Amino acid sequence: MSVPTVPRPTVGRMRFRLARRPSLFWLAALVLAVATGLSVARFVGDARAEAARWGKVRPTLVATVDLEPGAVLGPGDARVEARPLALVPSGALAGQSEGQTVVDAIAEGEPVLATRLAPAGSSALAAALPAGTVGIAVPTGAGALALTPGDAVDVLVTVHPDSLGSDEPTFPVARSAVVVEVGEEAVTLAVSDTEAPRVAFALTAGVVTLVLTASR
Repeated sequence: MSVPTVPRPTVGRMRFRLARRPSLFWLAALVLAVATGLSVARFVGDARAEAARWGKVRPTLVATVDLEPGAVLGPGDARVEARPLALVPSGALAGQSEGQTVVDAIAEGEPVLATRLAPAGSSALAAALPAGTVGIAVPTGAGALALTPGDAVDVLVTVHPDSLGSDEPTFPVARSAVVVEVGEEAVTLAVSDTEAPRVAFALTAGVVTLVLTASR
């Protein structure tokens, strides 16, 4: 013999019963409030745990595209994001720096460091000069070395033997000068303050030769 099933009360019947018995209504409301409170508390707790894990956040300028040396920061090249302080490298900028020149490559998604940008108003060529150096152009001609920026060269000058007596007519006026730009008729070298006058004199007093070196 089959056991008859008892139909479940519909939502309308449940509301009717709750209306007839206020104690049941308030009990249901209390249970719902407690459940909601527990969910909110758990969410807040998770958020606090995450914040404690990463620490404070700070505004950080982040590249939105790959930036190569010589590029000038323009609109849309970087944006300010809130990043955990523990993940922000020292020297990262906190605001926009449009118009400044990139001196060291910055990958997309990487924080923009002050050390990778030239001071505001500097040209791309000036930005490429290593700290403590000055730039000087050395004319090149047929048969000159096929140089690229970043190469290091010694600058030699050859003068007429009669002007030096018994000394060697060829001698260096700058060592490990860094090539910062290569043009059709000249290369720009980064040399020290003390080497710059010697290179300038060599350009007027004799024949200048650039010798590629392996070290900088």
